[in-house]
Amino acid sequence: MRSVTKASIAYVATQARFALTSAQVFSRTDLVTDSERFYNSILELLFDPDEKEEVDQLLLWWNRQVFPLYADIERVPSKNSALARIRQKRAENRDRDNISDVVE
Repeated sequence: MRSVTKASIAYVATQARFALTSAQVFSRTDLVTDSERFYNSILELLFDPDEKEEVDQLLLWWNRQVFPLYADIERVPSKNSALARIRQKRAENRDRDNISDVVE
């Protein structure tokens, strides 16, 4: 895990909620705490487009707390990494396809 996700926030919130109850066994189908419904409602909130700005700020805050070296920028692979070579080959193929489309 390299960053906090919406699902991980929902999961931790569900676990914390369970820990605060008197229930003896965790179950997603427990009718008293209704953990599955609680988890899904948290996810709904976190994926709500109207909440995007606040959720992005929340994710950034949690990422900085949990992963001190977290950077909110796209990681650029080294020039010789497999990922960099794959991206280079994909770009070359895309350029070749675009040129052949223009010639035809």
